[in-house]
Amino acid sequence: MDKLIVSGWHHSFGWLRRPELDEAHEGFCYEEPDGDIVISTDPRHREAMYLDCRWDDDEKETYTSISALPRVYKGKKNAR
Repeated sequence: MDKLIVSGWHHSFGWLRRPELDEAHEGFCYEEPDGDIVISTDPRHREAMYLDCRWDDDEKETYTSISALPRVYKGKKNAR
């Protein structure tokens, strides 16, 4: 298994939540920094997606993937 470097919410990796695309793609849409669209049907991804950044030792590069941790975004409490 590739080495975990860091985990965090999608926006910390430059991913954008794209709710305007949800209906057309029948899932929860996110846009990666390179413009690729990622679609998830997992209800936990309605508001936010938790990601892992890992090191691929064979390819000698990092990559980002959806985390296997079952995180649910709670939002900011008392946000104004």
